[in-house]
Amino acid sequence: MKKITLFTTTLFLFLSFNLNAQLLQSIDLEGLVIGDVGTDINGVTPGQDGLFTLTNSGGNSDFQIVSIGGVIGQALQITGSDSPTGSKFVWKDGLGTAWASRTTGNDYIQVEYNFYTGSATTSKNVEDVLLYNSDYSILIAGLRFIPETKEILGLAYFDNAGTLDTFLFNLAASPVVLTADTWYRVGFAFNPTNGEVIWRGVDFYSGVMGAATGVDPFEVDLSVLPGTGNAVSSTSYFDNIRVKAEATENLLLSIEDNQISKSIALFPNPANDDINLTIPTDVNVTKIEVTDISGRTIKTIGEKNINSPINVSDLSSGLYLLNIYSPIGKATKRFMKN
Repeated sequence: MKKITLFTTTLFLFLSFNLNAQLLQSIDLEGLVIGDVGTDINGVTPGQDGLFTLTNSGGNSDFQIVSIGGVIGQALQITGSDSPTGSKFVWKDGLGTAWASRTTGNDYIQVEYNFYTGSATTSKNVEDVLLYNSDYSILIAGLRFIPETKEILGLAYFDNAGTLDTFLFNLAASPVVLTADTWYRVGFAFNPTNGEVIWRGVDFYSGVMGAATGVDPFEVDLSVLPGTGNAVSSTSYFDNIRVKAEATENLLLSIEDNQISKSIALFPNPANDDINLTIPTDVNVTKIEVTDISGRTIKTIGEKNINSPINVSDLSSGLYLLNIYSPIGKATKRFMKN
């Protein structure tokens, strides 16, 4: 009876952890019409899925819904400037209202998204995902990817020895350089009660105590900005943008709600001896972990054995989690051991 009670209690806590999350806003490109996002590049009239587009150069063709295929499906393509001027922005309205009506205690706003690193380029454009306040006077937090160097950096409104501004932060002791031509899932979180900013990806997990205490989030922008001396255009891809309110920071820990998880089949379930995974060829799995419901790691499967059956005959009966790691994020599958 004690074992059953412990299992039931732990399962309840596990499910509550996920049910407490509130989805405030999302950009899911599946089902949208391939082609221009909209017909207005002045940020006045929304296009498909309520997306606004803004630029002071270029045209509607700079903002496209495109088919990538594979686990990604459709994505947002933004063509960056080929000069030192000409910023590009995409956003949705309504986040401020959604945040104001969130459940009491859900004080972390979390922004997660997929993006593509692209091939080698000499473009000086940078790709930012940014969180603003209501009058755009404070850039609260964000992430910046530099296509030329493949480095990713954190952004946070910060008090630097008395100077209040938005600063760039290294995400590890050494620069975090991502692999070319690879999709990644990354995210950042902000807590206005204390100003904390956290960044997370497969290669980093870092944060600072920022200076935006008491500042409510209002808008998330996807942007491609030209750098000094830029003379080469760039092509940026974004997908599956999700903005959530959470009671605690749990970036990239969603259970079975991401594209990787949906594309991977686990069988048989329930299992007696072995479980098998069907993994799409465009998902680069680097590691698999089997954990119990409390999060204790029971076994780890390295990259060389990813495609082999996973033996679970030595496990006790109960519910287990299979954590599947790739550059685009971590997917989690649940299975029962008979």
